[in-house]
Amino acid sequence: MAISETDVMEDLAYAESEGPADFADEFEDFESELDGMEDFGEESDFYEDGLDGLEAEEAIGGMLGQILGAEDEDEFFGKLLSGAKNLIKKAAPIVGKIARGAGPILSMIPHPAAQMAGQVAGVLGKLRAEGASVEDALEAVAEIAARDRRALPVVAGLAARTVVKNRGATMPPAQRAQVAKTMTKAAKTLVASGGDKAIRALPKIAKSVKRNVAARGTPPTAQAKVVARTAAKVAQNPPLLRRLSTPSPQGQATVQRAAPIGSRTLSVPGPATITINVG
Repeated sequence: MAISETDVMEDLAYAESEGPADFADEFEDFESELDGMEDFGEESDFYEDGLDGLEAEEAIGGMLGQILGAEDEDEFFGKLLSGAKNLIKKAAPIVGKIARGAGPILSMIPHPAAQMAGQVAGVLGKLRAEGASVEDALEAVAEIAARDRRALPVVAGLAARTVVKNRGATMPPAQRAQVAKTMTKAAKTLVASGGDKAIRALPKIAKSVKRNVAARGTPPTAQAKVVARTAAKVAQNPPLLRRLSTPSPQGQATVQRAAPIGSRTLSVPGPATITINVG
């Protein structure tokens, strides 16, 4: 029997009632640290990607579709890591404006988009090196996206991989792209209703779908649609959305572990040398 969004809503309601209701106090310091990443530069430092929203969604879907074709998790992480900057750039018409000049010193440039993209790359690289699961990465990158929605397409890609797993390698490209676009729609729906922090609900919804399909044989494309329909229902249920939007302790710990510590020196064309002290 195929899974439905009703099954997932019941599972989510039960899971949330069993867990802690609020992590706000425990992670106040974490939120304060990330506040420093925001509001660098002026409006003139930003630009539009040049695509409209529909074109951007098509482009993101195609890129994520290719990444979902990876045969194993290491290959998937590698492809997502190398494509993260372009995904963030393509997301500009969907989630706002994006800083120019990410370049090879991505995490060292004091622009919010550049620093956010550097954080995403650092987290993905750290988890790949540790042999972590896609679900671990999904929680961690969702924590970054909760502070800057420009990471939304990367979260959507990780959520898609959660339901597709390595079956993406045998799926037609158009089908993979459709799964990616469906996940992007789910992410946008949550954020539109609950603000940036609502993206934290997507990992929980995707995991619930995964739990509920374990013995039902529901195909990946159908699972993605259930995620999107569940996200729409959660978006219409403010109390549940607030509970699902609480921080992930594991995800936040991963982001903190991947943060650069100490002094870093870079040689850049010029010639010039830049030293960054990170406290």
